[in-house]
Amino acid sequence: MHSYVEVITTPTADTAGTAMLFDVGQKRYLFGNMHEGLQRACIQRNARLAKTTDIFIAGKTEWKNVGGLFGVILTMADANASAVQSEKENMEKKIKKKQSDEVQRLSESKSTKKAKYDDERAKVFREAGLDPEKWLTGPGKATEAPPTVPTLTIHGSKNLTHTIATARRFIFRKGMPIRINEHVAAQQPTLPGDGRDPDWKDESIQVWKLPIEPAIRDQSPKSPRKRPFDEFAAGLLPHAHHGDFLRNVVRTRKGSEAREDEQRRLVASEMFNSQWRVDALTETPLVQVPTSTPMWIRSQNTNKLERYYRPGDGTLPQINVLIRRPWPGALIEQLPPTQPSQTAMSYIVRHYSQRGKFLPDKSKALKVHHLLYQALQQGATVKSQDGTTVTPDMVLEPSRTGGGFAYLDVPSIDHLQDLLDRPEWKMPRIMNGLQIMIWNLAPDVASTAALQSFFSHHKDVKHIVAAPDVSANPISFESSAALVLRLNQIDWGRYLVPISSNSVNPEALTKRLIDTEFPHPQSLSRGFRFQLEPSAKVLSDDPDLFFDVGAVLKDMPAEVLELANSAKSESSSNVSSENIGLPSQDAEIICLGTGSSAPSKYRNVSATLLRVPGCGSYLFDCGEGTLGQLKRLYTPTQMTELFRDLKAIWVSHLHADHHLGTTSVIKAWNEVNYGLDATNEDEIFLDEQAIKALQISKHCKRLFLFSEAQMIQWLKEYSSVEDFGYEKLVAIKTDRARNDPNSSSMSWNNATVGFRTDNDAMNAAMSQATGIKNLVTCGVNHCHGAQAVSVTFRTGFKFSYSGDCRPSKEFVRIGQGSTVLVHEATFDDDMQKDAEAKKHSTISEAIGVAQAMGAKRLVLTHFSQRYQKIPQLRALNKINVNFDDVEVSSNGEEVVDMPHGLAEIGTTTVSPTPRQRRSTASPSIPSPESEELKIAVAFDFMRVRVRDIAYLDKLTPVLQRLFEIVEREDRKKAKDDPGEIARRKKDELKASRQKQSREQIRETNVVKAREKVEETGERLNKSRSRSRNGVRDGNATSAAAPGRRPSTAVAAPLKDAELMEEQSARINYVGMAHELERVEGESNVQELGQSNGNTTSKVSLPLLEEPQVSPADIRPR
Repeated sequence: MHSYVEVITTPTADTAGTAMLFDVGQKRYLFGNMHEGLQRACIQRNARLAKTTDIFIAGKTEWKNVGGLFGVILTMADANASAVQSEKENMEKKIKKKQSDEVQRLSESKSTKKAKYDDERAKVFREAGLDPEKWLTGPGKATEAPPTVPTLTIHGSKNLTHTIATARRFIFRKGMPIRINEHVAAQQPTLPGDGRDPDWKDESIQVWKLPIEPAIRDQSPKSPRKRPFDEFAAGLLPHAHHGDFLRNVVRTRKGSEAREDEQRRLVASEMFNSQWRVDALTETPLVQVPTSTPMWIRSQNTNKLERYYRPGDGTLPQINVLIRRPWPGALIEQLPPTQPSQTAMSYIVRHYSQRGKFLPDKSKALKVHHLLYQALQQGATVKSQDGTTVTPDMVLEPSRTGGGFAYLDVPSIDHLQDLLDRPEWKMPRIMNGLQIMIWNLAPDVASTAALQSFFSHHKDVKHIVAAPDVSANPISFESSAALVLRLNQIDWGRYLVPISSNSVNPEALTKRLIDTEFPHPQSLSRGFRFQLEPSAKVLSDDPDLFFDVGAVLKDMPAEVLELANSAKSESSSNVSSENIGLPSQDAEIICLGTGSSAPSKYRNVSATLLRVPGCGSYLFDCGEGTLGQLKRLYTPTQMTELFRDLKAIWVSHLHADHHLGTTSVIKAWNEVNYGLDATNEDEIFLDEQAIKALQISKHCKRLFLFSEAQMIQWLKEYSSVEDFGYEKLVAIKTDRARNDPNSSSMSWNNATVGFRTDNDAMNAAMSQATGIKNLVTCGVNHCHGAQAVSVTFRTGFKFSYSGDCRPSKEFVRIGQGSTVLVHEATFDDDMQKDAEAKKHSTISEAIGVAQAMGAKRLVLTHFSQRYQKIPQLRALNKINVNFDDVEVSSNGEEVVDMPHGLAEIGTTTVSPTPRQRRSTASPSIPSPESEELKIAVAFDFMRVRVRDIAYLDKLTPVLQRLFEIVEREDRKKAKDDPGEIARRKKDELKASRQKQSREQIRETNVVKAREKVEETGERLNKSRSRSRNGVRDGNATSAAAPGRRPSTAVAAPLKDAELMEEQSARINYVGMAHELERVEGESNVQELGQSNGNTTSKVSLPLLEEPQVSPADIRPR
């Protein structure tokens, strides 16, 4: 067995913890912090998550340690599904080959001989006291089990199940069963002496869990304050009756925790292994269907599905309709609340002891039959030929202790002593064979005297430490950094190189060591690899730590730099005049994530920061890793200034790539504005603020969040796991714009709020607290609850943000006259059908929306990850932009969950002309003068002021030329790369073997087909010869005797049975002849010839006599 540990991440600005992959050959395990950015780090490091069956989450259950778990699970689900499919195909090939070989290898006599040999072997095992069925596999019994999708088991601390279940509204995968193994305090008995049994084990490893608690228990984490009953009932259970809620509140807690835990487990299970189908329709009485649910009926004339709408007069006929049932996880309105936990998990992992080498001479001396050698090696006790009992230790060398490692997570100094006092450190059964300890430490823990004393007392173990005050802060995503560095050479002011540091602080690990003679602990770096089996050794002690800036700069094409300088000089005189009349020209747009769906090496998922001088800073969408991207752009001092200026977050819809970074951003904002130990004693109740509008943000600073109801519900449910600052959040539910294009429906804890309400005091308070003059939203066609937004600031600056959507007429309406439009452009124009199917926009459609909206500036973002560097921006031909808006019911509610292909969508057409000669759009929708629209293509770490977008518009051809050259050089380098050469040779060898195998199969098929054709033809000729013998003989006699009178006697007509047998034989022959022709046509045998450039088959068929049978020969029955 070979096994090794590979470190994927260490604590850096954009990877908040330490994660590592443990590979034992047939399986993999993931250990450590499942932090935001881990999925992207695995892609960057080429860490393959396929065959990963278990995730062991270290530390506390908090967002810092679990924020990347959802992305990792989704990646593993896709990887495992592909692996299972590939394994299934390979198994089918093996079974077919095995069956074919068995048929060819075993004749009847050989099969009899083999059965006799198996009987003799079974007799030997029975005499040795072993069950032959267990130790022997007879012919035909060795059937490999079909591959199944492996169950993913997730291990962690308390509240892990609750955290996963909160994501039920936006995480859904079929056929990916998961099991959550959440730590329970009573699970671990503390046993004195040699040791205790492992908490978990499989066929490869055994794991001991080390839960630790903080030493200081009087300062327990704050639980959310107790809100007034009305606010709690209305805010948490908006659809529940107060009476039902009150009964739930006052019910006894005895036995309820078990029921609540079971509910959470069921929800989590349904999220990944549900049998629900998106295209299934259920027949339901009309009176039981909610108002906004789409309905269908089957036409009595055509039997096809037709949309059904409720009668306008409100009367409901007694009929049944077809509806889609929501998937089961979404039916849980609210999870039962939980309490924050301070329990942090660490792990000790050990291989099993390895059996010693088998000694055949000893076995022979003990008169053990040679057929029993394998059973002895596998641990069986047998009887020798003279009846003596032989145990494995009598014929094996002494066992070797299995290797192991420890992953130790210390989230604070208060947790350290509990870990150091664990009894496992004195248990030989656990400690023997432990080779390395990997420490993930909070700041200031590494330099404590207690820890360094522990290092000295365990000097026989290698200690590797990762901590923010010890480890370096290198570039985590080199591909993205290299891309930005190249862009920085073109324009250093608008493409910012990520902040990093390669300095390590080893003094923190050694300044208080008691014994300085043993090898010092060292700092952990990503890429570190340590082998456990078959022997302990460091595989990679020169990790890939530093990003090679010089190599990137050296490869920068001089041609591109010349083009960039030329573009700068040409545009310097024109840009100023083009910006005349634009409000807030100093407003900055910072692109933190410009990719779609999932992070890649070059682009992170969606997040855009807007900074408007005199108003504030605002985040539009907040995908996973947003906080890390901010830390790469701003120094700690600048981050403090940013979070003090951050006023609001907008989340467009509840897809994971748009909101999974929200929690960490809110927590960072809360720590900057209130500190780590903020209290809620003097704060005004939220419902009081909602009633007294002037109190909003007057007594304490608030962060506003605008989004749909389910996003707010997710944050509420998670806030019972961790105090991340939800109490300081003003979470406002937004709804689509109604009749007034200048206002939207907004509510906060069921109280109406907004910027254009009937309450002037409310409007003024909202504007004062947010810096926003007006905020208008509309529903867009992407998913349930998806919205676009248009924000107008007090300076007159208007900013519109599309989120994910198809082109929307409503969005054009609310965004009319926007200064800047940020619009998704997921697909290139060549993928129009994909854009429609997946409800995204193409580049041309995004430009068409900007023109129809009358936007002055357009920033294209949210590119498909297939466009790793830059999408294709060629001249646009005249196109039609279909404005696909969401369907709205008669009462104004959005119709949700429509089956694909059944929605009836109205469209409006706009026809923008090519970029070089833009003109007005369709007369039905206003459009700006063509020369006003300037377009910029977004990249991660792009920081552009509004006045500079016109300059970036002129820079686009330079960027396209840059990436043409870079990609050509990358392909050239890849050809010369040793690893790529090795992979190419491996692929060529594999292809050659597959081709060889296919040719052998074809040759075998040709031989079999020929044999069948010849056999059938011979049988047919014999049948005809027998049937026509009399006729042929008579004719021959007449012809051979000239001068004699021909005989008038002829053979009797063929009987029906004979004739039908002949006809059947002929049909079989012709069919087999065609099959032979097809088989030979697919093969490369010599019978293939060339005729006019086309391959033709020369098939040699046995000569057949054409039957001379007339219709009269077949008598009717």
